[in-house]
Amino acid sequence: MRNQTVPRLSPAPPRPLRHTLDRIAILNSSGHVSGARSHLTALLADQWSAAGIEVIELAGTRSFVEADLLFLNLSRPVVPEEYTRFAAQYPVTFNAGAMDLRKHRYADGLLQAGASYKGAVIVKADPAHAGHAAPERASLLRRLTGFHRTAEPREATANDNYRIYACINDVPAEKFAPGYIVQKFLPEESAGRYILRQYHFLGHEHFLSLQTSGAAIIRTSIPQSLEEWAPPQELLDLRARLKLDYGRIDFVEVDGKPFVISVSRSPALPVSKEPGFVPPAYFRLAEALADAMVDIYSTTEKAVF
Repeated sequence: MRNQTVPRLSPAPPRPLRHTLDRIAILNSSGHVSGARSHLTALLADQWSAAGIEVIELAGTRSFVEADLLFLNLSRPVVPEEYTRFAAQYPVTFNAGAMDLRKHRYADGLLQAGASYKGAVIVKADPAHAGHAAPERASLLRRLTGFHRTAEPREATANDNYRIYACINDVPAEKFAPGYIVQKFLPEESAGRYILRQYHFLGHEHFLSLQTSGAAIIRTSIPQSLEEWAPPQELLDLRARLKLDYGRIDFVEVDGKPFVISVSRSPALPVSKEPGFVPPAYFRLAEALADAMVDIYSTTEKAVF
């Protein structure tokens, strides 16, 4: 029988090691009250703590605390540079790349002054920072251009920083300045009620909630449903463009496609008439998203340990 030579094989490349996540730092805005439970991150923190992971809440960037991962929980649309520099000290971050979420960067159906669009429109505040500085900018615009605010048309309806007009010609000229957007008002309706769709995500976990209201402008309230979901490519592409690891996208369906209304990197919990009440489905959502982040961390190559 002929002798056979077994070829010398190169050693197989090492498989990625699963890294243990021991400590998470949540970076909030300065002034944040530790233990506040107004955002979904509070439920995520509960899940991580229950799994034996230490969770540290940071308010602003004054104090650096070592952690395996930094989770940005900033509701302001533009992340200040000081927060970016602070986040760069950590080996792994979530949402550190989502620096600018002003509405003019992503909202669908935006209109400029003089557009020929004939339908109803909605005007929204689009401030650069957490404080709404648009009135000051509008005042400056009036001094520079001579624009003067006219009386709001009777058909306009308002809700905080949102106002609906019957047509674009009714929109005051100052609302076309930086600090605002003018958008086509294309509500989704069913059985006489308005519908708002909210896409919650972290990594490859996707959930969809539906809210309905008799009011055209829907405030965050108890959702009618909250289920796992396969998002359309348009929303995945938007997430990639905005560099959002975690957050929520509000939209409606127009001709079978998503029409994006707003984006948040720090989703709030739904408002309830009963203080402290959270719909049970949100605990399941938090569990899925918290587990997803641990899985992502455990299989990610890290430059620093």
